[in-house]
Amino acid sequence: MGLTSDPFAVLADRLAGRSASSDGARLALVVEGGGMRGVISAAMATALEEIGATRHFDLFVGTSAGATNALAAACGRSSVLSDLYPTAYVSRELIDPRNLLRGRPVVHGERVIDVTLRALELESLIQQVTAPVALVATRLTDGVAVPLTALRGPGELAGALLASCALPLVGGPPVDHVGERWLDGGVSEAIPVRAAAALGATHAIVLATRPDGAAPSRGPMDRLIERYLGRYGSDVAAAYRARPERYAADRAAMTAGELVGVRTAVLAPGAHDPIPGRTDRDPDRIRIAHATAYRRAHELLRSVGVLDDQTLANGA
Repeated sequence: MGLTSDPFAVLADRLAGRSASSDGARLALVVEGGGMRGVISAAMATALEEIGATRHFDLFVGTSAGATNALAAACGRSSVLSDLYPTAYVSRELIDPRNLLRGRPVVHGERVIDVTLRALELESLIQQVTAPVALVATRLTDGVAVPLTALRGPGELAGALLASCALPLVGGPPVDHVGERWLDGGVSEAIPVRAAAALGATHAIVLATRPDGAAPSRGPMDRLIERYLGRYGSDVAAAYRARPERYAADRAAMTAGELVGVRTAVLAPGAHDPIPGRTDRDPDRIRIAHATAYRRAHELLRSVGVLDDQTLANGA
């Protein structure tokens, strides 16, 4: 089968009973975050989890909130994580825009990670996961995206999650971890297909949190973040400044079916679907976004032959 086959076809064949060792593919689940927009990729991962699809991936890779979602998918906890978005995550103890007026980040990253690890029991579950999991962060010294894969030692999982989500003014200052300083992976690679390629992926199913054709904007907050990053060097500031153009080019390539030699297929929200803001705290809006993304995933999976009534009934 190899690189001539669509990633959805690889997954459908595996769900039908074909051995992963016989299809020549290394199939990655690649997950975009975006703060509370991560509820969209969490909903899509839940749709995959419920039909037994997540156990057929060879590799899980995510950035920022997508790192948490990828980790939960690898551990079979996507549905539990989804429940946190409109409940625990909207608490002012975790997200408070008023913090900007106090000189503090909007999101309390350490509390978010503590709540997540405890609710999902991820530190124990990760020990049982055989597929590699990579949480992508941006190295502060050069602005390069790096997949962090050492997650099973004491403090390693929490440290890697915090590194992947550390965005000045929003999620906190740079994080010290494994002898380096790190920032949010979205600074350099919002949808980490390149990281998956570096880890040997041949195929990737991408869970995107923006509709096709959408890209990050460059608003007043982004200009403040870029100025802040400039304190640490021109490379990381340039990486942040280039996000919109890089994202648009990468998404176009993913939608066309290939990026950096990896065959890609994208699950994404529709153009008119509700999309939460990065620090959205409206539980009703977040629930609606989750329900819509979940339905959208089912529709897309049916349209490409991954999901049918038998698969849904069997849970693969």
